Amino acid sequence: MRVFLSADIEGVNGVVAATHYDTAGGTYGHARSWMVEEVNAAIRGARIGGATEFVVKDAHGPATNILLHDLEAGASLIGGWGPVGSMVEGVDASFSALMLVGYHARVGTERGVLSHTIGGAVRGVRINGTPTGEAGLSAMYAGHFGVPLAMIAGDAAAVEEAEALCPGVVGVAVKSGLTRKGALMLPIMEARRRVEEGAQRAIESLGELKPFRPALPIRLEVDLPLEAAAELCSFVPSVERVAERTVGYEACDAIDATRVFEVLLTLAGTVKEW
Repeated sequence: MRVFLSADIEGVNGVVAATHYDTAGGTYGHARSWMVEEVNAAIRGARIGGATEFVVKDAHGPATNILLHDLEAGASLIGGWGPVGSMVEGVDASFSALMLVGYHARVGTERGVLSHTIGGAVRGVRINGTPTGEAGLSAMYAGHFGVPLAMIAGDAAAVEEAEALCPGVVGVAVKSGLTRKGALMLPIMEARRRVEEGAQRAIESLGELKPFRPALPIRLEVDLPLEAAAELCSFVPSVERVAERTVGYEACDAIDATRVFEVLLTLAGTVKEW
């Protein structure tokens, strides 16, 4: 049984500020080690549950956070970014389950620790009218290949978000937000124990899960910070400006939606002011 794991860093236990998640931060070295140890805990638990093969996608920032020699023995690593820019790029129908580690809540979430959606160029994303964050976007991409989201580990708000979108997913909260930049964190070994146990439960109950597959065509709407960004994005064929700072697109499937989303992010990021 093959398991695909996607690892972000903002949802990792101990991470609450730029000093942790920014590669130039003074305590980034600690944070990247916490990140890989939570991934390793998930791998160990999934292996106990019956999984036999693991591929890990480093999905934070430059995607060079996980050092290969620190990864659990037998696991493969995808570093850097592919052309689609998905946090689960590399998943396909050969996998039985998706696990998300270190994930955070979508932009604007109350008490979502370091909540955001991809980057500063996004103020909101909706899939078929439902507000969606990085967990949902990852689950949708994997769902295109028939791969269900089996487990998510992150802050409490991220877990609640995923549970509402993907019923049956095993959620493991390793910290609880006090504000966007403050959290109550579990003892570090306790958090890893919970991740390991959660991963085991997820694999053992895998038969009850269904892939996240939004109804087709997928209506993608993206809220942007500037009117000029929305106008520029509306120049992309089939993308329409539906509000002052919002653009929309009808995607034929999840891969199409992901590709266009990447284009919109890139364009919006070029606009600093009118």
